[in-house]
Amino acid sequence: MIYLGYFLIYNVRYNLSVHVVDLVKLTKREEDGVYNQSTVLRSQATKSAHVVEVLYWGDMKVAKLFSAYHIGYFICFPIFHNWGDRIGPTWVVGIAGMTSGILSCLTPAAAYCSFWSVFILRIVMGFCAGAMQPSMVQVLRDWVPPIERNHFMWAYCGITTGTFCTFLICAGVHYYSHWPVGFYITGGMQLSWSALWVIIVTDCPQKHPYISKDELMYLKNTIGTIFPIKLANAHTPWKSIIRSVPFWALCMLNFGYAWFIIALCLHGPFYYSIVVGYGICHAAALTALPFILRFILGTIVIQTYHRYKLNTDVVRIKNIRKYFVIFSHVIPGILISICWLLPVVPGPILLSTAIALTAVGMEMTLDLCYELTPMFVNSVNTVIKIIGNAAGIIVSLGVGDISCKYKNSLSTWKHIWCFHALVLLLSGVVFILWGETNVQPWNTLGIRRPVLQRLNPKVSIMSNIIEVDEEESANGEPISEVGELAQPKVKYKISQI
Repeated sequence: MIYLGYFLIYNVRYNLSVHVVDLVKLTKREEDGVYNQSTVLRSQATKSAHVVEVLYWGDMKVAKLFSAYHIGYFICFPIFHNWGDRIGPTWVVGIAGMTSGILSCLTPAAAYCSFWSVFILRIVMGFCAGAMQPSMVQVLRDWVPPIERNHFMWAYCGITTGTFCTFLICAGVHYYSHWPVGFYITGGMQLSWSALWVIIVTDCPQKHPYISKDELMYLKNTIGTIFPIKLANAHTPWKSIIRSVPFWALCMLNFGYAWFIIALCLHGPFYYSIVVGYGICHAAALTALPFILRFILGTIVIQTYHRYKLNTDVVRIKNIRKYFVIFSHVIPGILISICWLLPVVPGPILLSTAIALTAVGMEMTLDLCYELTPMFVNSVNTVIKIIGNAAGIIVSLGVGDISCKYKNSLSTWKHIWCFHALVLLLSGVVFILWGETNVQPWNTLGIRRPVLQRLNPKVSIMSNIIEVDEEESANGEPISEVGELAQPKVKYKISQI
């Protein structure tokens, strides 16, 4: 269910990237810097007939629409990082998912109404996603034992497959039907999933009506005590974390990674169709291609890395995670940014190769958060994700401003893609120079024993156990009072209360 949740969140997030090309009918700028007059007249005529098939919103308005989703996400994510734990993540995810699905279905009607109606809808949809994502992670805390966490990381692969399938679904919609149908499909799927989520998912194993006693006991023993997020955040050593260079290096690593991925998701269909000249269906398919390659390569890398971690016979490589950054950030950044020095414009081959190589860094941010601070991983990861999401706002508005001032020509977009790649490259270099892959000293700060003791006030009789030396037999072996299978090294005696 969490995998499908991520899958559908990204369907709703990026379907506008394809539909806006057909919705607005953006065209190349002429030499005088204005849009083709026939497009303007056609859009005005259809609008006056109350059948809006083509809208003239301009590059900056489209940029605002792209940024609106990320603005809502940026506002909501830190709020529900705490509230979702108090309200109950199951209902938060269900209600937010239903709201997002309904708003997706209403997007065509909002487009017929006005630009600002769509803008507000996109902000609220981003707000819903900002409530869903941290709440789904909070469900995992209660259901996934730490020793099995690497298996459940596959739930996050819904992000990559959801992005890939979004562009294919949109391509099929434009081939067989019209752009409003795409919003109805994604919205309807999210509505159905949200209803199913509320029915079959519970906040914790104790509330599930069909869980077996054996499984419940297993989860209790392997997961142990789960502290509320509010309590953990209250004792997070933020001053030490903010002064930590490895923390900011990891923030930069995720920021550059998110910048490059978001740039292609938002502007890939527009670039391939309007600038390069492919049809909208081919443009959407070309945007989807690198993400299926990324999923395949990422699967191979993740499986190989976990086999390496579990195999004790293999020679250990010091700081192996830093070598991953070379393939996920440095090499893709060089492949694209070097076009600044060559008479080459980044096309489908270069962009697909660069995005596919970023698969080496799939889920690297969360893994590195665990390695830096197992105690405060949730708090640190939340801050890193918020900073990374800000890239969506900057990329949208920045590219929109450039498109307004200059022509949508190949030379202009060559500079845009090279700059995106430079951000990815520099973020990787920063992490290689100043990043760390070991537990930081501030990981143990802020943990107060009185707080933890108050959470477990009941005193067990086992707290009065004192350790004494074990009597040994004549041959030096410890004496067993239980039988041959019990051979304790230390015997314990309960003192009188």
